Amino acid sequence: MAGDRLVARPAHHQQFGGAVELHHHRGVRGDHHPLTRPDRHFVGIAAHGGPPVEQDQDLLVASRAAREAHPAVDPVSLDVQLRGRGVRDPVDHGELDTTQRRSHGIRFRPAGSQRQGLSSCQAGVMLWGDVIRYWARWQPEAQALRFEELTWSWAELHRRTDEVAAGLAAAGIGRGDRVGLLLGNRPEFVEVVGAVMKLGAIAVPMNVRLTAPELAYQVGDADCAVVVTEDALAGGLEQARRDRPGMPVVSADGGLDALRVAGGRPPEVVVDEHDPLFCCFTSGTTGDPKGAVLTHRSWHFASMGRALQCRITGADRTLLPFPLAFTGGLAMHLTTLWAGATLVLERAFDPTRCLDLIESERISVFMAVPVIFQTLADHPRFAAADLSSWRVASSGGAPVPPSLLRTFIARGIPMIQAYTLTEVSAAGTTLPTQDALRKVGSAGVSALHSATRVVREDGSDAAVGEVGEICIKGPEVMAGYWRKPEATAATIVDGWCHTGDLGFLDDEGYLTVVDRAKDMLISGGLNVYPAEIERVLAGLPGIVEVAVVAVPDERWGESPAVVAVGDPQRVTPDAVLEACRGQLADFKLPRYVVVRDEPLPRNMSGKILKRDLRTEYADLPGRTTPIR
Repeated sequence: MAGDRLVARPAHHQQFGGAVELHHHRGVRGDHHPLTRPDRHFVGIAAHGGPPVEQDQDLLVASRAAREAHPAVDPVSLDVQLRGRGVRDPVDHGELDTTQRRSHGIRFRPAGSQRQGLSSCQAGVMLWGDVIRYWARWQPEAQALRFEELTWSWAELHRRTDEVAAGLAAAGIGRGDRVGLLLGNRPEFVEVVGAVMKLGAIAVPMNVRLTAPELAYQVGDADCAVVVTEDALAGGLEQARRDRPGMPVVSADGGLDALRVAGGRPPEVVVDEHDPLFCCFTSGTTGDPKGAVLTHRSWHFASMGRALQCRITGADRTLLPFPLAFTGGLAMHLTTLWAGATLVLERAFDPTRCLDLIESERISVFMAVPVIFQTLADHPRFAAADLSSWRVASSGGAPVPPSLLRTFIARGIPMIQAYTLTEVSAAGTTLPTQDALRKVGSAGVSALHSATRVVREDGSDAAVGEVGEICIKGPEVMAGYWRKPEATAATIVDGWCHTGDLGFLDDEGYLTVVDRAKDMLISGGLNVYPAEIERVLAGLPGIVEVAVVAVPDERWGESPAVVAVGDPQRVTPDAVLEACRGQLADFKLPRYVVVRDEPLPRNMSGKILKRDLRTEYADLPGRTTPIR
């Protein structure tokens, strides 16, 4: 059938009576996914001319005939053909009962209406609002979300996100508007993100541990049109509200009743695959937060690559106990969404409950940072727990110690390791499970559809084993930094994202990360930017000069240490912590303080040589007491 086209055509267009002709054509996009599988035969339904269709019965007969003749038919393509015929959509929001949904498996729209956004066949990638619609059509009763005692099917997730999208639209939110989210892990976070997807708006997730000044900066820089939060966190937005007196703040407590339009549906919006979907704040050596603009397209390719690497399908159940507001949490959520799997969402990580859920919910996918995996391995129940369902353990944020790898392998759980960053939609490189012990310390190979280079300062490719800057190119790369064209131009050069991290490629093309050129440290999987701490301490009485560097931490991987030149009688641990509290989130607080007489080492341009300081104080945890 290669090259043919399957079209169900009633032989006579008048009232669509007579026989149905069946022709085949092949899809041409992607692989291994019902949205992008190359061997998926798309089905179209057309008539031999005639007026626009006013009745749907004969088209339904034709569609059923097509599906019976070719059971591998993809209902998305039926939608593309049928909506142009003006056929109404009885699948939406309960207009068909369960039996009818299973019978038709397709979606219709009112006569004269236009599909909201671009379809998968039109756009080349599936837009994220369409992903929700797709799975609600394909598997309406399957579980989309589990949260404590709550369960939502895909049909319910589709309905609820439509209702919230309708409410946001009624509040004036539309394509390109920024919607801030200051929420812990809860179903409403998923609802708002889904609504944003359908409206073509931009979600701005914010860390719940940020201080009021930090939140005010992000809300103002993103120019949020509305912020959705919860009562327990609303106080942190008071400065942002003073700075933006007209900005509404909506509480998610009560199930988003203030936003939801019962039975409502969002307006028709044409969304392009290159439209922004998330603005995720990160920062570099200057410490100034920058919003990485991640698009429908970038998240599509990042999620597809991750799902294919891990063989994630609709049969899987993903446990997510760390924040959706972090890029890593979003990556887990969107990969699960893309694959049509079930997201088991938790408020926070608790090792005992985590093991309970793996057993009771039959968790098959769990992605985390090494410290969380180590905590599980150290739990007294780990050795005896029923982990037979758990088949994907994926770690990022720091190298996994060989001893931890062996612990999980002994339990029948091979571990995938990854090097990721926000600017490439939490994608990057991945170390396959079969290489975990053979390539200890390696970050693996490039993601699907992407490439990795290591370059010298002049931009030329570094030799095998030569340390240089890691650069990544592919569809998962961000569109740029929000309203920061100069920073964007410095980071993305000829399509290559210059990560600022240092590493080398071995003779097999495997990447090893050796340093953070931007001086960022990772503590417990969380990014800590030394420049932010330095900025807070610069005005502390008694300090002449200051630098913050990473020192090893057995539990968290790295911790921030303050190295200062000044008066030790005034630059005390208590004074340092007092200056930082209220200005910085708790995970950014310094853990060590050193006051010295010698000036900090600097290069010829006056920049502090932090690599020298890291070397000098690498043994600091073994010879001084932490201040917190």
